[in-house]
Amino acid sequence: MTELLSVSNLRLYYRTTKGVVKAVDDVSFNINRGETLAIVGESGCGKSSLSKAIIRLLPRNVHTYEGKVLLNGTDLMSMDEETFRKEVRWRKISMVFQGALNALNPVLKVGYQVAEPLIIHMGIKEKEAIERAKEILVKLGLSEEFAERYPFELSGGMKQRAVIAMALITSPDLIILDEPTSALDVITQANIMNMLKELKKSREQTFIFITHDISVASELADKVATMYAGQIVEIAPADTFYEEPLHPYTQKLMKSVPTLRRDKTLESIPGAPPNLIDPPSGCRFHPRCERAMDICRKEDPPIFERGHSVKCWLYR
Repeated sequence: MTELLSVSNLRLYYRTTKGVVKAVDDVSFNINRGETLAIVGESGCGKSSLSKAIIRLLPRNVHTYEGKVLLNGTDLMSMDEETFRKEVRWRKISMVFQGALNALNPVLKVGYQVAEPLIIHMGIKEKEAIERAKEILVKLGLSEEFAERYPFELSGGMKQRAVIAMALITSPDLIILDEPTSALDVITQANIMNMLKELKKSREQTFIFITHDISVASELADKVATMYAGQIVEIAPADTFYEEPLHPYTQKLMKSVPTLRRDKTLESIPGAPPNLIDPPSGCRFHPRCERAMDICRKEDPPIFERGHSVKCWLYR
C-alpha cells in the first residue's frame, strides 16, 4: 500500500500562566492510503491536540510547534500558513471536530453549510456547490430536502451526518474524526460507524479516528495507537493490538472496558494522568504502573519493536 501520511517527532507545546504544557511530545507514526488509524487514550492525553497539529489549527498560545509532517511526500511543515490554508486544509485534509453536533450555524441552512468548503476553498459557485451538497447528503442516508432545513430541525445523528458530509465534500485524501460518536445514543453510534465503514470501503477513504472508547475503535481501525501524556506508547495492527497488547497502559485500558462475560472483572486504572506541565521523569506511566522498575523512573524508554512498536522498558 502507498504511504499517505508520515509524522515524525511532532511536538506541540502550549504556553499558559502556570507553565508550558507538553500536549504532543515527540510523536511519530505513518498511515497508508485507505487505512484507518485509531488513536485511543484517556481525556487530556493529547489526542485532539495531535489532530490540530496535523491540520495546523493552532491557538495563539503556542510555545513550540515542530517536527515533520509529510502528505504524499510533501513537507507540510515547510509551508507558510497562507499556502497551507489554500492548498491543504479542507482540500487534502479535513476534520470532523469534537462536539460537532454544536458546530453547525443555527441560522444557516444545512445545505449551504455542507457546501461552504466548496465555495470557500475550491471557488465553486454557490448554486453548483449546493447541488453537490445535496448529492453527498443523499449518499450519507439523508434526502435532498435536508439541505433546506436548519440545524434545529435535525436529530443528533442527522447533524453528525451533515458534519461528516462537510468533511467529505472536497474529496480530501485524509479525514480526521475527533470523537465522532460522542454524545450520540448507542443506536445512532452504530449507524454512524456503519456509514464510516461503508465510506472507507467505497471511497478507499483514509481516516484518523480519535476516541477515548477503545471498543468503538475496533470497528473501524486497521491500526491502533495508544496515546498517554502526550506520547504514543504503542502502535500495532488492530488484530494484534486487541489480542496481544504489550504496554501496561494499553492492557489496563483493555481491562477497563465493560463486557457481558461473567468471568471478567472490570478494572480501573489507579491514580490519575500526569500534569503535562511537569510530567514525571522517565516513563510517564510509571507512577500508575504495577510493573514499574527503577529504570522506568529514571529514563524515558525508546520505541522497541516486538512484533509491533511499544514504548516500554519491559521489552528492551
